[in-house]
Amino acid sequence: MCIIEHLFDYDDFRKFLQDYFEEQKKLRTIFSHRFFAAKAGFSSSSYCLNVIKGRFNLTAKSIEKLAKAMDFEPLQKQYFEALVEYNQAEQVEKRESAWEHILEIRKQIEFTHLTNREHAYFSRWYYPVIRECAASGDWNGDYIKLARSLDPVITVDEAREAVKDLVDWGLLKKIDDSHFEETSQMLDATGVAPIALRQIRREYIQHAIGAVESKPKTERFAAFTTLAMSESSYDYAVEVMEEARKKIIARVANDSNVERVYEAMFVMFPMSKKLTKEAK
Repeated sequence: MCIIEHLFDYDDFRKFLQDYFEEQKKLRTIFSHRFFAAKAGFSSSSYCLNVIKGRFNLTAKSIEKLAKAMDFEPLQKQYFEALVEYNQAEQVEKRESAWEHILEIRKQIEFTHLTNREHAYFSRWYYPVIRECAASGDWNGDYIKLARSLDPVITVDEAREAVKDLVDWGLLKKIDDSHFEETSQMLDATGVAPIALRQIRREYIQHAIGAVESKPKTERFAAFTTLAMSESSYDYAVEVMEEARKKIIARVANDSNVERVYEAMFVMFPMSKKLTKEAK
């Protein structure tokens, strides 16, 4: 099956274009950015490469040219247009509208990228925390104790409903009235769309701010560093942080003496626009 037939699996149109070009180069030795630019009617042979690298955004006219050159069917073209709007939109409302359009198209082809379970699991900040506490804590079926074990605390009804939902979704397994265990050790959210994770990430960031301001240093870690660097150094920093994250996960997976539930964040983001140097 070719890449174009997998278009509806993509959440990032630049990644789709990159994969398409790589596939075409393997299939046809004549294929190149110059070849495709001539076929699509772009004046610059490097236009698509700059789009893939994120240097340029696509316009309505360029989308038309791409759709024609790639022989999109009508529904594929609609999906690609919605995907471009979703990735390029600067306003939250436009991104959400584009994502709703994406989901509508996916429903038409009987494809669902996100399950209802994943939507619900990430709809409340305390669901992932309750899952860990219910399986690791010695609360013996006392929902008051379970609710108060979270920081900040939640209501007893919220704790009870969360446990019930987690069992119904197959993320917790009930052993008896007092004991539960996780059906899998780790849950991976990499396949969940950013829109679905936006609210819970906001809430965790707010909790992080509160922890930095109120928790003693022995109970939390926070480091803030302002750095000036190149794109290659940024890529290196991301690689190091991702490697550190994987090592921590591997260590925690074998930790039999659970004492607390923590939320770990690795964040790096720009605080300036791209700097230009005066040519010598």
